[in-house]
Amino acid sequence: MGRREYQHLVLKCNRGINQQRDLAGQDECADALNVWAPNGSVEQRPGFEGVVSLVQCTQGINHPAQIYISQDGTSFVNAAEGGSLSLDSWAMSKHWYIGLDEITALGSDNDYEAILGIKVLVSATNTNRIHYKAHYYDGTDWKHLSVTEHQTIDTGKPETHLGASTSVFSWVTPGDWVTTTVNSQTKYFIRFTLLGAGKTDGTNDVDVALDEDVSLNNNATTTYHRVANREPDNAGSKGLFCAQFPRNKRYINIFTGADGVTKSEIGNSLDLENKVTSSGSTYNEDTLATIAVFPQFGEAFVAQGGEVTIHDFENDYPSEGNLATVEDGEFAVGEFSPYDPTLVNQLGNFPKARFICNFKQRLWCAGITDERFTVRWSAGSEFYKVFSTLSAEPLVEDDNSPITGMHPLGEYLHVFKNDSIWSMVAVGPNSATMTEDFAGVKVVNGVGCVANQSVQTVRGSLMLLAEDGIYAYDGTPSIRKMSDRISDTIASITPSKRHLAASANWRSKNLYLLSVPTEGSVSNNKTIVYDYKNDAWWVWDISAKFWLRDEDSHDEEILYFVNQYDQVFRLGSGNHDHGTAISSHVLTQRLGENGNVRITVRQLEILSDKLTGNLSVSVRANDDEAGESSGSLVLSDSGDVAYGSATDGSPYAVNRRRPKRLSFRQQGDWVQVKVSHSDKNKPALIAGIDVGLSGALRR
Repeated sequence: MGRREYQHLVLKCNRGINQQRDLAGQDECADALNVWAPNGSVEQRPGFEGVVSLVQCTQGINHPAQIYISQDGTSFVNAAEGGSLSLDSWAMSKHWYIGLDEITALGSDNDYEAILGIKVLVSATNTNRIHYKAHYYDGTDWKHLSVTEHQTIDTGKPETHLGASTSVFSWVTPGDWVTTTVNSQTKYFIRFTLLGAGKTDGTNDVDVALDEDVSLNNNATTTYHRVANREPDNAGSKGLFCAQFPRNKRYINIFTGADGVTKSEIGNSLDLENKVTSSGSTYNEDTLATIAVFPQFGEAFVAQGGEVTIHDFENDYPSEGNLATVEDGEFAVGEFSPYDPTLVNQLGNFPKARFICNFKQRLWCAGITDERFTVRWSAGSEFYKVFSTLSAEPLVEDDNSPITGMHPLGEYLHVFKNDSIWSMVAVGPNSATMTEDFAGVKVVNGVGCVANQSVQTVRGSLMLLAEDGIYAYDGTPSIRKMSDRISDTIASITPSKRHLAASANWRSKNLYLLSVPTEGSVSNNKTIVYDYKNDAWWVWDISAKFWLRDEDSHDEEILYFVNQYDQVFRLGSGNHDHGTAISSHVLTQRLGENGNVRITVRQLEILSDKLTGNLSVSVRANDDEAGESSGSLVLSDSGDVAYGSATDGSPYAVNRRRPKRLSFRQQGDWVQVKVSHSDKNKPALIAGIDVGLSGALRR
């Protein structure tokens, strides 16, 4: 049968997911995973790379057995468990290795999924300024691995490699890490290559080396960081923040240890290499942390689970966090100060808030222990730690749920409950204390917000997760529901854990990302993606506990996420997920479902490009997934110009759009086409699906 005898239907599938089968258009997908269409063609989502592990708890395990190896040119020395490895005067470009027997599936006695770090005992430490780069073996080559060496900060002295008696190395285990053989030992190796960093007086010295007598003690009871193969409990990181101050930038990790004590880690860089750790109170709550920054005063407040800590960042080096206390300075609460306690009655203790923010130079607190319906605010400007007892507003009407979050928009701070949204409106100074007074005005009744971390400002509106979907709120009663097209995904969110949903506005990509727990999961296991430039919804399999938006030295946007095992990843890097292939697919709408004749798919032609590599194509009739017909397409061609061999002298061969065709004979009352891709390090693209049919879609 020739091409002209078929009815041809060309589908682009670029309008996103629409799970409303009777309302969806043909260019919308019934289902899709790990794709989007920013420029009109469906393409694979961006990949991510592991940056650092935030795992706090270390425990000794009996395996994997480790070995240390030194390499000087072609000469090797091994140090098995119980031995020691000399790195005496080890110089630039020399290597040393950590080799592990196992890195995943560690057995029933230690039911753990992956190793994220190791403690290395240094018998004789190094003081010279020398650093390292680290690599792992992926089966083909040694690839870069971000490995952080944690040491205690020492009065501003630059950190040095192996400069402490205990050096803790941490990393995010790559998905393609395989064993290799080094000096007759076959293990999972991390290779360290020494790099010079100059003399301690600041001058350069290309011959810098480790100190004499530096050696490693390969203790048989070495302690490891590890990832538990179980659903997480209330321990672990509750928030990772970047606070920008006039003189410096600080990264703050708030976490609850296995002992139930909340702690904070503060560092100059995301890897928290130069970190200080401080402890707070004992409590056990799975809510995520919030932050309020007052950059001009060098202070930040972090609230989590009803405890607020204050962090002073005026110094060049990180400082410990302490429980926040109300203002006691004479300039604010002295006898002749603006807030004389004899005239202005004040709180004796800092509000035990779960939600805080800096709005119009006031510190706002909500989700307060024993005051779950109340919003409190401080005095303005430099008096932001002064809390009048009258500076409070209870929000209670027909919505008797507690406050679930707050976020500024325009001229007002907006406060959320489960079934309502309120605006805090200034009503002038309090007649008794002359402090500024605010009233809570209900703006929206019947729709609220269930997860404070779901709220993002997107093009003048707040995107947020409510009980029945995702809404856009512009500060008026006309709140708009946005998520009808992904209603099945919304319905799959675990109700008891939806308060853990977390979001980001990836502004450079025009994406609102919302990570949610679905299908009974107690941790976020899917990310709902709204492309607000193209008004399209997608679903990605990114498991983000929470997100961190940052900027580099050139003010370029960087987006990180932290997973349920407290590993930090950078999104938007490469075409794989930290060494693991990205599996993606699109599934078309049901073609012919509303007709009354049977149709037969005879031919499929996919328009893609040679960089895509391979595609799997299947045709499904009457929703019978088990009986679908499938085939594969190879997008490369024997005549393609190889990399580096273009005749015009350029290093790259031209990428071309390429149609590839498959023949089928799949008959049904309705049919669907599924196109899948799972090639590692290949940027999948689907520009169109030409479906050749015999029979008519409608009579």
